Amino acid sequence: MFEKIKSFLNFVFSNKEEKKEKKELRKILGFYPKNITYFQTAFLHKSATYIDHTGVVVNNERLEYLGDAILDAIIGDYLYALYPKEDEGFLTQTRSKIVNREKLYLLALKIGLENFIVLHTKQFVSKKNIYGDAFEALIGAIYLDKGFYVTYDFVINKIVKKHIDLELLIETNKNYKSQIIEWGQKYQKNIIFITDASTDKFKFTSYLVLNDQILGKGRGNTKKQAEQKAAEHALNKIKN
Repeated sequence: MFEKIKSFLNFVFSNKEEKKEKKELRKILGFYPKNITYFQTAFLHKSATYIDHTGVVVNNERLEYLGDAILDAIIGDYLYALYPKEDEGFLTQTRSKIVNREKLYLLALKIGLENFIVLHTKQFVSKKNIYGDAFEALIGAIYLDKGFYVTYDFVINKIVKKHIDLELLIETNKNYKSQIIEWGQKYQKNIIFITDASTDKFKFTSYLVLNDQILGKGRGNTKKQAEQKAAEHALNKIKN
């Protein structure tokens, strides 16, 4: 008799916890999860891995893999439709600015995922990786629970439109001088801009010098325009 009462109480309390969890998730998702297990797994860091009753290893790594692919597809589709005149390079670069590890970490914080993540480790681990992985795993969980169209709606309307300034992102994308300087810092290259007044229809001519060789050249009506053109020219050479 005691075991039956204990079993009943466990059932009641577990149901209450599940309802509470679904309610908290609804604040983030905009809908109630159908299968809460997907979402519980999405927030389970590999340090908290366990083996279920069927012998399957449970953590969020598989959902992270799935979510990464779904997120790329959704963002890619959205940008393709939004910018019909832009080329593949622009679309790829813009997408990478949205789905990079730093951005996913910040998005995870903005929607409050830190309150759900479960990990069991005292060692130093990168929160950027943990939160970014959990965000991708969440996308995978939504996809399995509700399908592609609900996932698409969540990513675009709850994430992109609400938390990402695309205009600012694109402006940063087209800051070729910043990009070439970042590239130089990454590969320890010494980059110098030499900009002079022009004698032709443009007021300035800029040369981007790398290791005593001219890598890029640009002209413009302002010093900034000329340097941006020189940086763009250099970046195209590097890519090719």
